Amino acid sequence: MVWNRALKDRLDAESGAVIKKWGGQVPLAVVFPNSYHIGMSNLGVHALHRWFNSTDDFLAERVFWEEGPQSTSGALSVESRRPLTDFSALAFSVSFELDFLNIPRLLAAAGIPVLSADRDKSYPLVIGGGAVLTANPIPVAKFFDAVCIGEAEAILPSFSLALKDTLDQPRQEQLARLAEIPGIYIPSRPAPVKRQFTPNLDDFPVGTEVFTEDTEFGDMFLLEVQRGCRFSCRFCLVASTFCPFRCRSLDSLLNQAAAARKYRDRVALVGPVVSEYPQLVELLKGLRELGYGLSIGSMRVKPISNEVLDELVRGGVKSLTIAPEAGTPELRRAIGKGFSDDDVIEAVRKVGESGIKQLTLYSMIGLPGETDEDVDALAVLVLRCKAEADKHHIVLSLNVSAFIPKAHTPFEREPMAAPSDIDRRFDLLERSLSGKGIKVKPDAAGWGEVQAALSRGDEKLAEVIEKLDKMSLAGWRRAMKAAGLSTEAYARRRYAEGETLPWDFISM
Repeated sequence: MVWNRALKDRLDAESGAVIKKWGGQVPLAVVFPNSYHIGMSNLGVHALHRWFNSTDDFLAERVFWEEGPQSTSGALSVESRRPLTDFSALAFSVSFELDFLNIPRLLAAAGIPVLSADRDKSYPLVIGGGAVLTANPIPVAKFFDAVCIGEAEAILPSFSLALKDTLDQPRQEQLARLAEIPGIYIPSRPAPVKRQFTPNLDDFPVGTEVFTEDTEFGDMFLLEVQRGCRFSCRFCLVASTFCPFRCRSLDSLLNQAAAARKYRDRVALVGPVVSEYPQLVELLKGLRELGYGLSIGSMRVKPISNEVLDELVRGGVKSLTIAPEAGTPELRRAIGKGFSDDDVIEAVRKVGESGIKQLTLYSMIGLPGETDEDVDALAVLVLRCKAEADKHHIVLSLNVSAFIPKAHTPFEREPMAAPSDIDRRFDLLERSLSGKGIKVKPDAAGWGEVQAALSRGDEKLAEVIEKLDKMSLAGWRRAMKAAGLSTEAYARRRYAEGETLPWDFISM
């Protein structure tokens, strides 16, 4: 009862939610295997919710995984507070490898067998999708009846028709029908699959559909501007998983923003490289004319447009992020970044002259070929940035994360550095910058190694994920030991050229 009241309060605090009456439609749950607070800033959840509810044949409700009362009372939908077993299908949107760990816990709490092989027609179909499942679904494939490889918009029309047509058929006949659809991988009958994408983003508007203050970007309208990337950074998943580089038209974005203006007065532009949008100045001007304040994620170091910076400042932007990525030009070239130290300083100068007063630098530690000297050079570069930032009264901070090898990237066979080495280099960097007026925020290398193992994992990890007794590094290590597996063997091994990889069955 307590959890039901909490869900009702949450629903009452939302704006823009589509709530359909049950009956005469196929009920489908859009499931995000993490908290409501995190999931409601995930545009995949909004896109699926919008797409299914825009059809007459489907009713879609949202489900999130929360620690606490829901762990014992079952996973319930936000809209009608129904259990997952009331739905015909569960559409999981998975964006982060560490969320793999919540999938079996969520299914078990809902009274649904964790393994696909143990489910019959009396249970809903469990479908997976999202960036990390497109790259490598194998560690969690046994939990899903089917996995969508690629962008949902390219798969949903055929998927929804097949689901509707086979509702009353035996499970194996349902799966056989789904297996015929390009981009759908059936773990129980493995076969090569080709990633799907939609050529025209304007056909599928993506932005915040349901507004709530109870999320990280709750005061903003999130608007997807583009997908893919024209650049091929060797560590990055975007160039392969979301290629080719595509942009939404200016008119479609402004029309979408105009419709959402009644809900929010700030807009955040979303995309891997928003600064590469070809009509960015016109878009920013148009959004300001609609009465929006502006927000944007990181910008490329080179080039940074003065005109874009001016529009951002006029739109109320007070902070930006740029990513030097590494401390030396040589290491940057090795990872696919073609700019110099001077280009980074020039970017800081331009940001300062625009009037923006907070700047975050982002970099990585543990890149292939990195040495302690590269870390020393990063500290020197950051101090040069600080000297330039001080001229413009900019508050400078540095966020640092560990390099994590990802499937389907040029670095997919490269090992992750040992967490002890990463932590030592984090400490080296922090000591070099201590007392210099720069806030340094490093990520936790231990969880990074788990993420790397999941990113490059195989089917053996399913047992570990299923039997994880506690969401902690100690719990993970116990489960790995019980399965006779080593995190190091997944995360820190260099895969030989020509060696078959678990994700090789996916064509990008």
